[in-house]
Order: sequence, then C-alpha cells, then structure tokens
Amino acid sequence: MSEWSDEFFVKWRAAWNTSTEDIMDLVTDDIEYWDPTLASPVTNIQDYAVRLDRFFNSMSDANWTLRDSVIFEEFEDGTARASESWAFTGLNTGPLWTGDAASNKRVESIGADIYEFRDGLVCRQYSYFDVLESLRQLGVAPKGSVRREIIHASFGLAPKAEDLPARSNLADILASRGRTVLRRVPVLGRTIPEV
Repeated sequence: MSEWSDEFFVKWRAAWNTSTEDIMDLVTDDIEYWDPTLASPVTNIQDYAVRLDRFFNSMSDANWTLRDSVIFEEFEDGTARASESWAFTGLNTGPLWTGDAASNKRVESIGADIYEFRDGLVCRQYSYFDVLESLRQLGVAPKGSVRREIIHASFGLAPKAEDLPARSNLADILASRGRTVLRRVPVLGRTIPEV
C-alpha cells in the first residue's frame, strides 16, 4: 500500500469508532453506499449521514478492527480502490433499522468492504456481512428475505458444503476471494481485467 492509503485507513478506522461527523470528512458528496439491509444504494452524502446517525444511535460501544491486510490499488487517473475484512462489536442501545426497540444485547460480526476513491475520498462503499446472524444475536426475528441474488451476482455461486474447509463462514470465504472480487468491481465506469 502507499503512504497515502496507510494514513487514510488509520483515519477511516478511527472515524468508524467515533461518530458520523468524523466519517463525513472522508467521503465525497456523491458517496454511493450499499449493504445487505438496503434494497438500493444510498447515493448522496445527506442520506449516508442519516444512515450513519441511525447506526451510531442504535449501537453504542462500537468497535471496528481490521481482520487482515487491506488490499489497495491506485490507478494513473488518480482513482483507487481497496478491500478490507473487518470485525465489529457493539452494544444495541437504540432502535434498529428494522423498527425493533433496543435489545441491550451485544453483537459481534465480521464482514468485508470494498471501496472506490476519488480525490483521496471514498466515493463508493459496498459492505458485506451476515445480517441474519446479527439479528439473531440481538434477539430479533428476521423480517423479509436475504438478497442472495445480490451476493451471487457479486461473488459468484457459493461453493458446495463438501468443498468448504471445516468451520468456514461467509465472511472468511469473501475475504479469501477478495482479490478476485476486487478485480471484477467496476471502477468509475471501467472494469479491470482478471490477472
């Protein structure tokens, strides 16, 4: 990684462990954000801020840590992209996006994010994690269905159970496929060919 990206990700992790305001300094006004709880991406900084405010209001004692090295690529036109796998712990002390009241239970989750950068700021962020497991930990009965077609479109069909190593999980599979996935993600209108 470059000196710039090392410094950026130190700031990024610190911001995610504090508040919406700190994160806003690190994203573009036209930030595009998606995670499995959304039917369609957030496409502007105001909606992104509202989403983050809801998160920080629902989860106190939030702590994000890096699970593996960040995969980072810079391009000649000044754009860049990265992928990181993370672990999260937090205490649910406020209403959830599902409309459920605070459970006052702790949640632990792992996942992976893919980022695109423009002018040194995040312009796209795609976050992948096991929503159903998080809801189970919070004691919330899932409502609706998981958008498996989105995961399949992004990462390909899941391997058969007999082909998986013992005790594997979705986040570990996603992290192990990180470089391949990162190569397939369009960057500001172009796709980088597989190596």
